[in-house]
Amino acid sequence: GLRGGRSGAEGWTDCWATGSGGSLRLVTDATWSSFDADAYLRPRRGGGTFYVKALEDTDARREPVGWRDDDAFAPGEGWAAAVPVLPARKAAGLHAAMARPVMVTPASQLLVPSITRLNATWFLADFGRELQGGLVLSSGGGIPPGSRVRVVSGESVQRMAAHSATGAGRGGSPSATGGESSSGVVGDTWGFDFEWTLRAGAQTIEQHQYMEFRYVNVVFADSLAARAGWALRAWRVEYPWEEGHARFDSSDATLNAVWELSRYTVQAGIIDTYTDSNTRERRPYEADGLVAATARGWVQRDFAWARHSHSYVFAFPTWPVEWQQMTTLLAYADYWATGEADLAAAYMPLLVHNLRLQDRDGTGLLNCSAVTRGGCAAGRAGQGHHIVDWRPAPNRSMFAFSEHLSVTQAFALAGLGRLGSLAELLNRSALAASLAGEAAALRASMEARMWDGNGTGRWCDGACSEVGWRSGVTTSAWMLWLGLLPAASVPAAWSQLAGWGLEGFGDYGAFVFLGALAAFDGDDGSALLRALTKCDAQSWCAMMRDYNATMTREGLYGAGGTSSHPWGTAPLAGVAGGVVGVSQTSPGFATFSVRPRLARLTHATLRVPTLHGFIDVHATPNETRVAPPCGTTATVCVRDGSAPRRLLLDGSPAAAQVADGRHRCAVGVGCGAGGRARRVSLE
Repeated sequence: GLRGGRSGAEGWTDCWATGSGGSLRLVTDATWSSFDADAYLRPRRGGGTFYVKALEDTDARREPVGWRDDDAFAPGEGWAAAVPVLPARKAAGLHAAMARPVMVTPASQLLVPSITRLNATWFLADFGRELQGGLVLSSGGGIPPGSRVRVVSGESVQRMAAHSATGAGRGGSPSATGGESSSGVVGDTWGFDFEWTLRAGAQTIEQHQYMEFRYVNVVFADSLAARAGWALRAWRVEYPWEEGHARFDSSDATLNAVWELSRYTVQAGIIDTYTDSNTRERRPYEADGLVAATARGWVQRDFAWARHSHSYVFAFPTWPVEWQQMTTLLAYADYWATGEADLAAAYMPLLVHNLRLQDRDGTGLLNCSAVTRGGCAAGRAGQGHHIVDWRPAPNRSMFAFSEHLSVTQAFALAGLGRLGSLAELLNRSALAASLAGEAAALRASMEARMWDGNGTGRWCDGACSEVGWRSGVTTSAWMLWLGLLPAASVPAAWSQLAGWGLEGFGDYGAFVFLGALAAFDGDDGSALLRALTKCDAQSWCAMMRDYNATMTREGLYGAGGTSSHPWGTAPLAGVAGGVVGVSQTSPGFATFSVRPRLARLTHATLRVPTLHGFIDVHATPNETRVAPPCGTTATVCVRDGSAPRRLLLDGSPAAAQVADGRHRCAVGVGCGAGGRARRVSLE
């Protein structure tokens, strides 16, 4: 804790009000007083997560009463003069983070839950939606001093155990009797289980570390304390969110709900970096960035957030080989979003290294066992070094494991192509030539050992002779998504995916699957819409129906994992880039196309944020309305029918148009007068 003295120039903190936008500079120096809050917060190291967290077993009797808000408070025993540790003259070595400061809910906007009494001492608080933040417990008095209350937060509610337990001791569960509720024990707590001790009189206990949760059990040690007046609220922390940057609506209620599930996840489930999940593991992972950063890019006009995380994983990649390889995709995605290649330029040597070309063996292919003891031919590839898909890994009907994984080769080949393009943009001609040579050599090895030329041709799951010439849907999905199939082979691969469906893919694999379906006009959009809106056990619909989820879960089906995993937000890309069909054709959306694939939808409305402004789309089966940002040029399409009809732009025959067999498109469409939408239809 700190109490202010005179204003000085030794150090400062700048604070911004999230509501009014005003700011306040708090200047601190040695005239300030401080005390060690551990004396009353009583932090202890908690388990249940892959990061170190301090659980606060707060004892309010030890808190200096009034130090927060009483102007007459006088520091006494236990207080000492604050020690300046970073004078202003030394601040020159500090650099601002690329990401914006996170926002914390002000005291006037604390969240209020619904509270259900489970028995004499147990209560269940439901905040309605998953959130990141901490708890605030207030009492107006009447609670006996020294009363203990156990606080347990989590992401789910379980059925109550049959045994009885009273009091606030750890490990107990409530017992329902009579007409009381038969459910209400908080589950998926990730170790957030702590005990607070109350003092006499009015008081407020506020948690300092953030956690991710929806439900809270409040358990008093005795019924007298439970009957006293008390209130539970929560503060929230999240990365800045601009409400007007995106919107979506369609004629399908399930699709709308899946979109909102995903949108809310990338709003409320992150702070200043993408992570595995802030419930369990607060470390940036490349695959989480691939999905979450792509998803957030469809709903927020903010490029610094992704850059902030990308720069970390480029320098400090994680353990899966495929995760390291996809850093090249992240660098290219940053260029595609911003039109600037400076991020790739800063990390180019690391990006080349992360392609894992050093894992090649005498076949010219990357060998899975190069970093894996015991080989990769059976079970989950790599056993801790390779990930093809996750939760679940692909079954044997989807993919045949071997020493030369198709997915690993695909990431390397696609990465070489993207880094080569970036090197050319940066005028690094020698590097571009070297990368082109490596790409040609790898492709030649792949074609010699992995290409099955029967029919229209297909890639095997590994070296064809090693996998029995098998070519599963996993390989087809990755190759189609990464653009590594010749044009003649694309329709068969797309049909294989559409016929298989989403079954067996994890959240990460679903992102690839939807991207692969969106990469080719194989039908009217029915395959995409079916994957996004189905309600069987493996679906986003089931997350909401069966698990009461308000954020996307770690896996598409089955119990376990977190209920706040941003890498489950593939539907944002599947809807925007697939169903509505918005696709950029140059960096920054300077040029783009809109090819709606509505299937059975009667309408879809979408806003997409871009570097140049917002793209607004309203599509029906017979008309596509698009408002391109001024300074951009669009190709706007409408679904073609069987009978020849005239293509109209704003009611007049389109001067420039193209047809691709499924769409008729007006070309070179700019912004309308006063920003009005341009209309493309068939007459």
